[in-house]
Amino acid sequence: MRALALAILVLALPPVAHADQVRVKPADRAAINALLDQFIPAAVAQKNLQLGWDLSAEYARTVSHAEWMKGNTSVQKYPAKGKTFHGWIPNYAYPGDVGFDVLLQPTKRDVGAWSFRAEAKEIGGKWKITTFYPVATFAPPGRTQTVLGPNDLGSADSASAGTDESRLGSWVLVLPVAALAAIAIGAAAFVGTRWLRQRNRVREIQRSLAR
Repeated sequence: MRALALAILVLALPPVAHADQVRVKPADRAAINALLDQFIPAAVAQKNLQLGWDLSAEYARTVSHAEWMKGNTSVQKYPAKGKTFHGWIPNYAYPGDVGFDVLLQPTKRDVGAWSFRAEAKEIGGKWKITTFYPVATFAPPGRTQTVLGPNDLGSADSASAGTDESRLGSWVLVLPVAALAAIAIGAAAFVGTRWLRQRNRVREIQRSLAR
């Protein structure tokens, strides 16, 4: 049963391919470039919370508008440096749905670079960020170079990567797990429904033959 559940879950998840195997349409890349140029300063660096709210959706917007405007956003705060963020690497690309990784550099010397995993979707004719969470942090220049992964983010040790603003809340790791759980439950329900229908069909045939 565990093997079956794992197989169902793997089939339900979007595939992640190498960057050179993923083809993003030029128009979609241009649209996501423009989106990131606004979203990262507005939502990640929190320079324009209202704009960040307008440019986000789904898992990137799981709190109320009031909480968001207080700075308690669904997106991890990070002092991102720069005005353009076009160096992202795609993981998968479907019509109106692109997943990617983007590496951000900090404006503060005591904070290292952070790598974020994100998803952008075209919703109502407009591209919005639907997922945006950190997957790795790097030590600041001049310090012992270490890379912290998802298991390290949010722990007390992560304070060495920067100030308290760089510390992750536990919700960052909960969101991907919740998404996977929802997919697994949906797949299990689908399989269960089909099995019940097949069983009922077999019983109907048996009853018809017994007449």
